[in-house]
Amino acid sequence: MDRRFLAWLFLTTALFYLYLSTRPQNAPQPDASAPEVPSADSDDPLLQPEGSLAREADGSSDDDSSPSSGHQAFDYPDRRLTLGSMDPNSGYRLLVTLTSRGAGVERVELVERTGTTQRRFRFRALEHEGGYLGHLALQPVDGGLQIRSVPPGSPAATARSPQVAGGLRVGDIIEAINSAATLTLDDFRMALAETRPQREVEVRVRRPVAEVTDDAASDQGSAATEEAAAQSLTFTAIADEAPLDILRMHPRPSEQVVGNYHTPSLRTTLAAIGATQVPSGQLALPALAPMLNVDWEARELEVPGGSGVEFRLPLQPLLDSTGRPAKLDLVKRYRLYPPGNGRDGYELDVETELVNHNEEEVVVAMRQEGLNGLTLEGWWYSVKISPHMFSGAGQRDVIFHSQLEGHQLVTTRNIVERAKDFPSQPHTILFSENEPVEARTVRYVGLDSPYFTAAILPEDPSAPSIDALRQAGAMALANVKLLKKAQSQAANTGFWFDTQEEPIPAGGSLTKRYRVFIGPKDSDVLAAHGLERAIEYGWFPWIAKPLSKILHFFYWIVGNYGLAIILLTVLVRGCMFPLGRKAAINAQKMQELQPELKRINEMYKDNMEKRAKAMQELYAKHNFKPLAGCLPMFIQLPIFIGLYRCLSVDISLRQAPLIPGFDWCSNLAGPDMLLDWSGWMPEFIAGRGTGWLGPYFNLLPVVTVALFLAQQKMLMPKATDEQTRMTQNMMQVMTVFMGVLFFKVPSGLCIYFITSSLWSLVERQLVKRSLPSAGATSSPASPTPDKTPPAARKNPGRRRGKAGEGDQEKSRSKLDELKELLEKPAVRSSTQRRTDRPPQPPQSQTS
Repeated sequence: MDRRFLAWLFLTTALFYLYLSTRPQNAPQPDASAPEVPSADSDDPLLQPEGSLAREADGSSDDDSSPSSGHQAFDYPDRRLTLGSMDPNSGYRLLVTLTSRGAGVERVELVERTGTTQRRFRFRALEHEGGYLGHLALQPVDGGLQIRSVPPGSPAATARSPQVAGGLRVGDIIEAINSAATLTLDDFRMALAETRPQREVEVRVRRPVAEVTDDAASDQGSAATEEAAAQSLTFTAIADEAPLDILRMHPRPSEQVVGNYHTPSLRTTLAAIGATQVPSGQLALPALAPMLNVDWEARELEVPGGSGVEFRLPLQPLLDSTGRPAKLDLVKRYRLYPPGNGRDGYELDVETELVNHNEEEVVVAMRQEGLNGLTLEGWWYSVKISPHMFSGAGQRDVIFHSQLEGHQLVTTRNIVERAKDFPSQPHTILFSENEPVEARTVRYVGLDSPYFTAAILPEDPSAPSIDALRQAGAMALANVKLLKKAQSQAANTGFWFDTQEEPIPAGGSLTKRYRVFIGPKDSDVLAAHGLERAIEYGWFPWIAKPLSKILHFFYWIVGNYGLAIILLTVLVRGCMFPLGRKAAINAQKMQELQPELKRINEMYKDNMEKRAKAMQELYAKHNFKPLAGCLPMFIQLPIFIGLYRCLSVDISLRQAPLIPGFDWCSNLAGPDMLLDWSGWMPEFIAGRGTGWLGPYFNLLPVVTVALFLAQQKMLMPKATDEQTRMTQNMMQVMTVFMGVLFFKVPSGLCIYFITSSLWSLVERQLVKRSLPSAGATSSPASPTPDKTPPAARKNPGRRRGKAGEGDQEKSRSKLDELKELLEKPAVRSSTQRRTDRPPQPPQSQTS
C-alpha cells in the first residue's frame, strides 16, 4: 500500500507541477512612478519625432478607421486589397487582406476546402457562430456599416439582387440583415449569428448614387435610374461557414484581451541611414515613424498564375528636414499563388525595394517587422510545452533557428515580463550585432501557437538560411500595465530584424525578398518548409511520433478519430499486459506479506540493521523482489507520456467530432463544451484564462474522475487500520483535485483516459483469474494439520472467542524461524507474553 501510494503521489505531484508550469507566472509589477529613460537624446534630426504618429509607431493607435493625417504630403486613400479567393475552384489555400495603412497585412484566412462537395473548410473558425459573408472590414458610419473589402468568391461577392448586376461592393452601407437593423458591429454579429451556413441571407444596403446609376442605366434606362437611385438595394446571399482567420488585426469578441494593440503585420521601415540607427527600444527612426501608420499608394499587380499588390511611399517629405539624401522611395510587393509548381499554397511572397533617386550613394539598413495577431483560438484551455525543461509556453511564442544554437523559443510570458521590468528597453533581443555570424544567420524566425505557425523564411527554398542579419528582437504589442496576470500568455507579440548596412548607388535600388509561411502545424507540411522543430513532442519523441502514425492508420481504417484513439489506447495497453500482470502478481505477494512486515517493523523498530536483514530474509524465503513491481511502472511511464503528447499536438484532432452531426464534443483538440455556463458562473470559475474551470461545463472530465475513483475503490484493498484509511482518503481527495486542474483538458485526451481506466478494470479481473492461488505464493512449508477440537469446529464462535489467537500464533511461528537466524530467542516474561496477545474481552461476573 505504501509503495503504491508513494508512486501515485509522485506521479500526481509531477503532473501538478507540470500544470503549474503552464499557468501564468507571477511577474513583478512595473513601477508607474519611475521615470522612463529617453530612448535617444541626440540632436540628430533623424532622432527627432515627426508629428503625433511617431508615438503611434508601436501600434498603440487601435483605430484604423481614423484618417491618415500624420503628414500633409500623404493623402493616399485608405484601401483594403485582397490576395487569393474563397471560390473552391480557385484552388487557393490562403486569403490575404492587405491594408494601405503601413502597407501591412491585416488578415489571413485558411480557405482550403475538403470533402467531395468542397463546402467545408479544412480549418474553420471553431468559435464563430452562424453564417459568414466574408471579411468586409466594416466601418461604422451614419445609418449603418460601410464595406471596405469584398473578398473574391465570398458570399458577399456572389450575392445577387434583382435591381443591379453583381454582388456587394466596396463603399456599400449595410443597413439591415434579415430585416434586423445593423447600426453597430455587434448588431451585425448578432444578426449573422441567427443564420446558418448554406442558408439564404437577405442584406439591405445603401449604395452611392453614382454607382447605382451606372448599373441601372445599362439595364433599365434613364427613367428607372432615378427611381433606383432613391431606394436601398436588397441582395440575397448564401451564407458560408467561417474559415479560420489564422492572422487577424482585430480579435474576435471571444479573443479580446484588455491591453493588446491591433497592428498590421509585415510593416517595413529603415533601420539605419548612414551612421544613424534606430534607438534601442523603438521600432523606427523617430523622423520616419509616420511611415508605419500613414496610407501608402496601392495598386494591383499582374501576376501570372496568382495575384499581387504593390505599395509605394516616397520618403522625401519625411527626410527633407533631416539633412540626409531625401529622394528615396520604399516599394513593397506581395504575391500569392495557389498550390502547384513546387508550392503548397501556404506561402506569401514579400518583396521590399528601396529606390535611390538621389545623385549620390546612400548607405542604409532595413528593418522588417514580422507577424503578429496569431490566432488565440482555445488559448484559455490549450497547454503548450516548451523545449526547455519544465517551462510552459504561451499562445504567441517567438521561434527562430540559428546556425549556432539551432531551434530556439522565447515564450510569450518572457516577452511580457521583459516589457514590464524594463519599460524604457521593452524589446527582448534575440541576437545582437556583437554575436558571431553563425548566431545571426537564421533559417527562420516567426510566431508559434499550439496548432499553427507563421514564420519568415529565405526567398529561395533551397537556401539554408536568411543572409546574416545585424540584429533581431521580440516585442510585446500591448500595454503591459493593463494585462491581467492570468492573460499574459495571450498577449499580442511580434518580432523584427535588421539587415546589414548596404550602399545603394545613385539611381540604383536595394531589394530584399522573403517567403512567409502561414499554415497548420502538420508534420509533413512543416517538414517541407524546414519548420519541423515547431512541433514539440516532449521528452519521448521517439515514442510519440510512431504512435501518431499508428493513430492516423486507425483513422484511415475506421474514419473517426474518437474510435482511432480508443483503438490506439487498447493496442498500447494490450502490448503492456504482460508487464501489468507481473506488477499485479508482485502486488498480491506484497499484500500477503504485509502482516509479517508489520511485525518485523514492530520487533526491530529501534534496530534498523536487524530490521533490514529480517526483511531481506523474508523476501528471499518467499522469492519476492520489491523492485520488480516498480520496473513495469517505469517502463510504462514513457509510453503513457508519449501517447499523451501524441494526442496533444496532433492537429488532425482539431474540429474532429466524436459523434458526427452533434455539436457536443465536435473538437477533440478542445474540451467537449457540453454547456456554456459563463453567463451565470463567477469569473474565478468560468472566466476565459482567469477561471479555474473555464466558460463551459465539460462532461468527459467528470466521467474520467468518476472512473478513477471507481478504479481506486475496486483495486485498493480494504483498510485495516486508521493509517491505511487516511492514506486512501487522501488519494481520493487528490484525484478529485487533479480532476479540477485538468477540467479543461482536450476531449481526445479524456477519451484516452476513459479507455485506459476501463481497460485497467477489465485487466484487473483477468489478472485475478490468471494469478496463482494465495497458498501458491506463500511459504513452501507443508501446512500444519488442523488440531481444533470437533466441538470448536462445530462452533466457530467458541474458537474465535479470543480474537483469533490461533492465527496470531501461526504468524508468530514464522517470525520465530526468521528471528533464530539473527539472535537467540530471549526468554520473555509473563507480562511480555500477555502484551503480545490481543486484549481479552471482559469476563462476566456470573461466569
